[in-house]
Amino acid sequence: MSNSWKKALNEYSYCVKLKNYERASDFPSFFDQGIPGDRESTMAFEEYFQKNAEENIEVFFEVIYWKLYTQRGRGEHRTNEIVDFIQKEEITSEELWDSIQKFIESPEKDNLQNIRDMLGLTAPVLAVPLTLVAFANPKKFPIIDNRVASWINENYRDHNTNKRNELTPFKKNYTVLQDNDFDNYLNWVYWSREVAQILTKKTELNWRPRDVEMAIFTAQQSDNLNLDVLP
Repeated sequence: MSNSWKKALNEYSYCVKLKNYERASDFPSFFDQGIPGDRESTMAFEEYFQKNAEENIEVFFEVIYWKLYTQRGRGEHRTNEIVDFIQKEEITSEELWDSIQKFIESPEKDNLQNIRDMLGLTAPVLAVPLTLVAFANPKKFPIIDNRVASWINENYRDHNTNKRNELTPFKKNYTVLQDNDFDNYLNWVYWSREVAQILTKKTELNWRPRDVEMAIFTAQQSDNLNLDVLP
């Protein structure tokens, strides 16, 4: 039953060229990586973020651009807005890193709002700030976005079978996920941790919640890849 999950994780692909950012030249020594987008290279990018984020605000800009990369022009615009706000308000990398650690220690709406405030995000959006959380601690937190939420809505009933932690469907009342889906996000986090433990026992790989999400992300964009319900 775990073979479908391993296949999905092995086929994960999210290729990003940071140098394509229109303002890459504004940040010497940054925005120079090409990330092939398989699990190995994505993990390396996560580890790069964890190692450098506390002392380099540019590393946050890179991950935000990475997250928004597939949105092309709109992603460039949204990245620029966040970069401009942080620079104008002189938000430091240490302040932003600390706000993320507070959320990791206590995943509550107020702590999420603190991250948004430092990014200049006026809408109660989930995806961008919680991507920073997942990059900071992929052993505990997966990413959430519309694609993963769609998979959950289509599959939660079957995949809650035999689980202590259960998925709940996302409302998706807006074009992007917002605070009215925060509780569903938390259920996703706890479910992904449980599934990661199951998969680690059944395979030779040490699965993280971030890996569970990568497999689901891949399955959702594939027409012929269904993830088996785990015992």
